Amino acid sequence: MISPGDIQGHWRRAWLKAPGRVDHETAVHWMQSGLVYADIRIPCPRPDIRGATALSDLGDATLLGLLSAEGFAGEITLDDGICTWRRDLNWHGRPESVDAGRLRLEAWHELVEDGVHAEYSELWHRSGEASGFARRFVSGGVAAVLVSVGDRFVFGFGQADLAPPEAARTALAAGQRTDALARQFSEGFVFGRWTGEAGVACLATNPLWESEPVIRLDGRNLHFVARDFFGEPIEVAFETETESIRAA
Repeated sequence: MISPGDIQGHWRRAWLKAPGRVDHETAVHWMQSGLVYADIRIPCPRPDIRGATALSDLGDATLLGLLSAEGFAGEITLDDGICTWRRDLNWHGRPESVDAGRLRLEAWHELVEDGVHAEYSELWHRSGEASGFARRFVSGGVAAVLVSVGDRFVFGFGQADLAPPEAARTALAAGQRTDALARQFSEGFVFGRWTGEAGVACLATNPLWESEPVIRLDGRNLHFVARDFFGEPIEVAFETETESIRAA
């Protein structure tokens, strides 16, 4: 029977198959350390934002395209081969259904996931080593999760347990922009690589963060520096909520 120890590490999705849909293109990175995970999903192709200095300068259709990205983090439970991903943080707000899949380890580097509450299958490939660390952070009412494996990481931050922002998306489709939309793009998820203590974004729910050093570890603290929806500087100092959790 599969155990948490079997799924430690950095997983990349090879494909997703569901009724009427086959996806080989979306860039998906799932980091697991202990029971803590973080996951980011960036569709490809992506809207062209070349030349933009703020997401607020982009057209409504472009922003709707960027909203197809996903990011979520929290803890897992495993029961009789079924993994449930509790989404303590979710870029699209509180999920309306349980995220659960039946896992089957085909080889050390290959994992198959079949949906429990939805009809789908995903193939995952483990990348490199399995050991890593996870930390949870807080800054006022904002929570953050960092999971790192080797020289790569997934980091996400935002206000936990928010209602799904469907109203903001519906308003955007009608040509109206809300505070919820600006907040969503001013928070988010990043997949990146370490350069010393600095983390450089390779992919992000806000694409203007990419190629920039957006996080830095400083002892028990983490600093996030980037730009918000309007292109204004963001700097958030997070304090460690829990001690570093390392995979066995």
